[in-house]
Amino acid sequence: MSQQHPVNPAAVSPVIGMEDEVNLTDLFRNIWRQRGLVLGVALCVGLAVLMFHFARASFAVPHSVDYPITLTFLNGDKYPNGRVFSPRDIITPAVLNAVETQGRVTVSAEQLAKSLDVYYSNSLYRATEEKLNELLVNSKTPPEMRAAAESALKELREKSHASLTLSLNLQTAGITAAEAEQAVAAVVDAWAQLATERGLMNADIERPLQAFSAADNLNIIDVYDSATSYLESLQLAVAKLSEFPGTGSLVVDGRTLDDIRRQLLMLEGSEIGPLREFAYSNSSELAAKDPAIMVRLFSRQRLLRLEHERLTKLVASYDAALNQLSRTSAQDLNKTAGSNESSGAQFDESFLDSLLALGNKLGDVEMRKDLFQRRTAATEELLGLEKEIAILTGTDNKNYGNLDSQAILRGSLAGVETSLNTIQQQLDRFIAIYRQQTLQSGGHLFVADAAPVVRGGSAQVGRKIGTHLTLGIILGGMLGVMLALMRAAMISSRNKNRS
Repeated sequence: MSQQHPVNPAAVSPVIGMEDEVNLTDLFRNIWRQRGLVLGVALCVGLAVLMFHFARASFAVPHSVDYPITLTFLNGDKYPNGRVFSPRDIITPAVLNAVETQGRVTVSAEQLAKSLDVYYSNSLYRATEEKLNELLVNSKTPPEMRAAAESALKELREKSHASLTLSLNLQTAGITAAEAEQAVAAVVDAWAQLATERGLMNADIERPLQAFSAADNLNIIDVYDSATSYLESLQLAVAKLSEFPGTGSLVVDGRTLDDIRRQLLMLEGSEIGPLREFAYSNSSELAAKDPAIMVRLFSRQRLLRLEHERLTKLVASYDAALNQLSRTSAQDLNKTAGSNESSGAQFDESFLDSLLALGNKLGDVEMRKDLFQRRTAATEELLGLEKEIAILTGTDNKNYGNLDSQAILRGSLAGVETSLNTIQQQLDRFIAIYRQQTLQSGGHLFVADAAPVVRGGSAQVGRKIGTHLTLGIILGGMLGVMLALMRAAMISSRNKNRS
C-alpha cells in the first residue's frame, strides 16, 4: 500500500495569496494600452455636454439689465429742497410718460412700469454689513464692541442709501438687451430732468419774479422801504445761486455773479440806502403832506424798540450762562486737582473722578461753543436793529436846508426802479442758463457707477458651459477607465480559457 501524506497548508497558502493580490503596475499598463478608449469616451461625453447646451438655447438668453448709479445730492434721505427722497421716484408714471413722449424707448410707459424695479444696493458695503451684523447677533460680543458696531452699521447704511440699481426685466418688457440698455439710461435722465424742473434740486431759488414798481397809493417812505426789501431779496437770491456748483465760473452776457453782487452793493450804498435815510430824516416834512406817515413811523419805532429790549435781555442771558459754565469748570478742575492728592489706596476712585470731570469739561466746552454762537447771532441781529432804529429816528438838525425832499425823492425813484429791474433781469438770465445746463447733463444729480450691465447673457453662459464641460470630461475619463479595465479583464479571461 502506498502511504498518503497530508497536505501542508503552509505550502499552499503563499500561492493563493500571490494570485489574489492586484498588481498595480499591470493595472496602469493595461489602462495605458487602452488610452485611446479612455480619451474617446471623455471626448464623447464632452461633446454630449456641448450638444445639450446648444439644444437648450434658453441658457443664452439674458433675463435683465441692471444700471447702478450713485446719487450725489442727498442730504440724509431728502432732496436739497427738503422733500423726502424715495427710490421709486425714479420710475414714477410721470417719468415713464416723459420717456415715452421723448421717443427714446420702443415700449409703452405701461410696459416699462411692469418691468422696471429700483432698489438700494452697494456690493462694496454688503460684505461689511454682514460682518457687522454677525458681531451684533453674537451674544459673546463685548458691550463696547457692540456699541461701536451699531454706530458703524448705522453710518454704513446711511452711505449705502446713496447707491441705487435700476433693473429692467427683459422677458416682461419684451425688448432686446441693447434696447433695454438705452431704456434704463433714458429713465434716469428723464427723472433728473423732471427733478430739476420741479425745483427739487432748488435750482428755482426764491427771487423777485415781477419787476419793481412804486405803487401810486404808497407814500414815498413806504416806496423806499419796498425798494430796500426788493434789494435784499435780490442779494439773497445771488447768495443762494452762488452755492450751486459751477456758478462761480458762469458767464452770461459778459457778466459773472460777482459783477451782479457788486452792482447790488453799489446800489445799496450809493442810492437806495442814502435816499431812504434822507426820507426818514425829513419825515416831519413828509408827514405834513401825508399824516399817515407819522403814525406808521411812530408805531414801527415802538415795535423795533420792543424787539431791541428782547434781544438785549437774550444776550444778557447768554452772558450769564457762559459765566456760570466758566465757574463750574473751574470748580471741577480744583476738585480734580484735590482728588489727585489722595492716597494710593484711593487711586481707583480718584481716577474715575478724573474721568468724570474730564467728561463734564468736554460737555461744557460743547455747550459753551453753542451758547457763544447763539450770542454772536443775537448780537449781530441787535446791531442791525440799532441801525434800523437810527435810520427811523433820523436827525433833528437842518442839514438839508430848505430842500424839497418830496421832489428829490420822487425824481430819484425812476433811477432806482431802472437799476433794480435791470439787475433782476440779469439774475433771471443767470438762473435760466444754469437750469439749462443742469437739464442737459444732470451730472450733479447722479453718477453712473458702470454702464448698464446685462444679467444672464453670454458671460454667464460661458462660465456655465466651461464648468459643465470640465465635469463632463472628468466623468467621461472615469467611464473610459472603467471600460478599459472591463475590456482588459475580458481579454485575460478569454486567453486563460484558450490555454
